[in-house]
Amino acid sequence: MSRDQDLIRVDELLLRLVRSVRRPSYRQRILEGVSRIPGTEALRVLRAVELREQRGTRPSISDVAGDLEIEQSTASRAVNAVVERGLVVRAPDADDLRRAVLQLTEAGRAALGTATANRMAVIEESTADWQAADLHDLARLLERFVARYEAVEPPF
Repeated sequence: MSRDQDLIRVDELLLRLVRSVRRPSYRQRILEGVSRIPGTEALRVLRAVELREQRGTRPSISDVAGDLEIEQSTASRAVNAVVERGLVVRAPDADDLRRAVLQLTEAGRAALGTATANRMAVIEESTADWQAADLHDLARLLERFVARYEAVEPPF
């Protein structure tokens, strides 16, 4: 197979994967047992807040917008949705009262944990008959690919 054919094949496979994770049935499976999350956009917000907290920072709506590469107004609506459901709290920043910081609540952590476990179950099911080395190779190559792919167009 030529390089051009492989590139076309990779492109088509990526498109199939994106379509697969956008299917309503996939979203339902990921959100199974998580009644408080309004949808996968909310999951992305929770994950962005979690990742910032893991790095020792308290994120703002602007941080969430940047991390998710979405408009500030879209991030604001998504954050409001998770705040209204008690998954995230918003408080004034002690260092800059013009800025609000976000923090996961215990309910937010639990919801995110369940959704993450559901995603891992899908991945486990999809790779159940794979050799450990094959799964390791996939993870290594995907990590390398995503890092280079993200570098093509820096986030705003």
